[in-house]
Amino acid sequence: MVPGSVEDRRYLVIVNPVSRGGKAQEEGIWLLNRLKRAGVEYEALFTERAGHAEEMVVKWAEDFDVVVSVSGDGTTNEIINGVMKVPSSRLKLAMFPAGTADDFACNMGYDRKDKEQALRAILGNTCRTIDLIRYDDRYAAVTFGLGVDSEIADGAYKWKRFRIPAYFYSGLKKCFLEERKRYFVRFDYEGQTFEDWVLIAILCNAPLFGRYIKIHPEARMNDGILGLTIGREMPNVYGLVLFLFACLGGRHGFSRKVSFHQVRRMRVECKTDTYAQIDGEVYKFDAGRVIELSVVPGALKVLVPPESLRNRKLPFVAREELPEPRQLQLIPSRTGVAEDLEALSRRVKSRVEQALEAAREHRRRIPVPGVREGRQQSFDLQREEMRLVRRAARRLRKELGKGG
Repeated sequence: MVPGSVEDRRYLVIVNPVSRGGKAQEEGIWLLNRLKRAGVEYEALFTERAGHAEEMVVKWAEDFDVVVSVSGDGTTNEIINGVMKVPSSRLKLAMFPAGTADDFACNMGYDRKDKEQALRAILGNTCRTIDLIRYDDRYAAVTFGLGVDSEIADGAYKWKRFRIPAYFYSGLKKCFLEERKRYFVRFDYEGQTFEDWVLIAILCNAPLFGRYIKIHPEARMNDGILGLTIGREMPNVYGLVLFLFACLGGRHGFSRKVSFHQVRRMRVECKTDTYAQIDGEVYKFDAGRVIELSVVPGALKVLVPPESLRNRKLPFVAREELPEPRQLQLIPSRTGVAEDLEALSRRVKSRVEQALEAAREHRRRIPVPGVREGRQQSFDLQREEMRLVRRAARRLRKELGKGG
């Protein structure tokens, strides 16, 4: 067996069942069904609360080779922080995009609508090593932002089931109907000081966030440098115009209100109460809060689709991935997984399998039309598989809703 091959690997699959308005549960069932059919050794867990994914990774990281995030950016951020808390583990991250924006997955080259591509990445050996943003004692993979974008995200939470349209609605409401907050900040970076009112300020490890917004076009995820975009205080309508230009491939740099910088280390002081978004999750910092930020080069290994290495539009500096060094294992790896994890995972697998079997039984009662040939047959099989998964997800939601 080739070291690092699927036969050698142990997978921990973490599903956030409420991500993407509850659709992530369907994505998780689809993936677990495929992994079982492929004969892959895996354990599966569903998150139950904020911070749960990080707790699970910290507790069981050393039992696994790959952790798969079936979720959006918020839960993926939790998983990354869990991985970084266990430096002795050699855990790689793989994505199965199931969030609202999936900024991290998209920047890594995943197509958020292509399940088969994500499955190939999970089972493959193609890997990228990326930098991370460290803020105080925690980490972010894509962005650390202050200002109106965080305020808009906070306003969109109550309509989050509508996903991306909720953010546009919140932004337009903030622009034309509500009085937004104003933010006074001080940045100390690379021997320079910025102290002024800002509309938005985002420290970027990657150029793309909010699915469509190329906020810092030159940001790269493996160059050891972070991009800083500062948008000074400006009228709402002018800010909306610049937002549209940012969505058109990051063409907002023409404005004197916008400046781009490159930093390795940075100190932020919030002079007023300030909304912040960190990998899509919203926080509120009180006036006087000081945050130390820095880049952590080569911090995390991520499995990616093989074709993504040929995509020159992705935010990476071209460099060869070095083979992993073989290290002497003074303490032998466990031969099994912890009993409590195995019990939790067995319960998840059992529920998923029961829901799938019930959905199959329901399908058997319905007459099946004649089988067509060629591409149409393949399409029909895929559509039927998704119908099966959706029925299983509905049944599983009902069961979990009863507290079973």
